[in-house]
Amino acid sequence: MKERFKVALVSSGLGRELRGIETWMADLALHLPDTLQVEVWSGGSFVSPRPDRVVRRIFGINRNHSFLRGRSWSSRYLAEQNTALPGTLIRLLLHRPDVAYCGDPALAWHLKRFRRWHGCPIVFLNGMRLSPLWAACFDGVHVLAPPYLAEAADLMPGRSLEHFFSIPHSVDAARFHPVSPGERRATRHAFGLPEEGFIVLTIGPMGTASGKRIDHVASEVARASSTAFLVAAGADEEGADGVRSRVQEALGSRAILLGRVARERMPLLHQAADVFALGTLGEPFSIAIAEALATGNPVVHHDDPVTNWVASSGGIPVAMNMQGAAAAAFRRLETDPDYRAELGLAGRRLAEERYAPEQVCAGLEREFRRIAARGKGT
Repeated sequence: MKERFKVALVSSGLGRELRGIETWMADLALHLPDTLQVEVWSGGSFVSPRPDRVVRRIFGINRNHSFLRGRSWSSRYLAEQNTALPGTLIRLLLHRPDVAYCGDPALAWHLKRFRRWHGCPIVFLNGMRLSPLWAACFDGVHVLAPPYLAEAADLMPGRSLEHFFSIPHSVDAARFHPVSPGERRATRHAFGLPEEGFIVLTIGPMGTASGKRIDHVASEVARASSTAFLVAAGADEEGADGVRSRVQEALGSRAILLGRVARERMPLLHQAADVFALGTLGEPFSIAIAEALATGNPVVHHDDPVTNWVASSGGIPVAMNMQGAAAAAFRRLETDPDYRAELGLAGRRLAEERYAPEQVCAGLEREFRRIAARGKGT
């Protein structure tokens, strides 16, 4: 009897980090359908969310190891990926998946270089907004929103884009869901937040490497209202001290910096907020936006084609590079609860229809099988 179609989810940071790539790989390990034989290949120690999902270590140096202290985030991340390569190649030869799916760009690039040797098609998750010209060499290229396909067509006129496909990240609307006012007060109490204030939530690393621009969001909250709070969740990265200082200077005690929050507490954190905001000017795809939409929270974000598509009817696009633009949106959302509820309901419907895990993962399975069947790119 033929073994089921085998997919290896390869992530050098899984088991160590909780950024977008690692969060997505963990979600796929849970939600990919039983028609696939799913293996999780992690750089760190990852606990399988399901007993039928095999976890294999590929090792490599942790990007946060003291050995790499003093280097930039990008340099540390590159070292992690490069040192994970030998273990991944050995796994490919030993376990022979039908497709290897990887969102770490340097690691994926080298896996593709060795394609003739190990024979496995490499599907690259372009979750870092890298140029489609750079990504075009992979057997499959997963982009997260339709604007990326339009960009690829513009940059590569006349070239086949058959190996590119657009499927968004998913969100579990059963875990991320709206709550009553009483339940919201209880979740705020669990995080030590003010029970009656207007809370703007932002999620992402505190610092400058990822471009989350939490200090800009803080200044806009300060301009918007004297009764609004900013709650920020995320680990420190390079430049954290300067950003933190500017956030506290703008808001004082109305800036509540939670640091790293465990993944299992994220639904509660979203439920504690009134609004979600993202200051990034070019976000590849914010999983946190999808989670906020599912929770019924409006999203204030930069006016960018990709983020506009992600938030759609549940979002308010503003010029996050201009003073006062986001503040006006926050002010209206605080003073007009009917408008806030209208946007929240639209966002919830969008999350249920577009980002349902079953729908997203069924689409990924189709693409994995299609890419493997093409047998090209060797």
